[in-house]
Amino acid sequence: MSKDEQRILKELNSRMKEFRAALQDEQKKQDLQDNIPGSQVLIRFEIFLPSQNPEEFVDGLFLYLNDEGEISNAEYYFRDMSDVEVINIPEEDLPVIKDLFGDAFTLEVE
Repeated sequence: MSKDEQRILKELNSRMKEFRAALQDEQKKQDLQDNIPGSQVLIRFEIFLPSQNPEEFVDGLFLYLNDEGEISNAEYYFRDMSDVEVINIPEEDLPVIKDLFGDAFTLEVE
């Protein structure tokens, strides 16, 4: 495990301890919720791409839409019989994804 992964895991464990304590104490829960600086709506759509050999592998896209219904990020995934890899679509390729799939989904948030 890398030092970054160790640091992240340590912080996650600290947060989980904080969350568990908040579940046990209504005042801690309220304090935690009152101190959250903000939130953002992010919807994920999964696109299953056609595969000539679906028994061997499948691939696809995760499209993330913001609260305005626009694609804000995208990831490509490749899943074979033993593993799954997910990578971010490079920033320079994101406009292609937006142009191709931007009108494919509608989002209404109330």
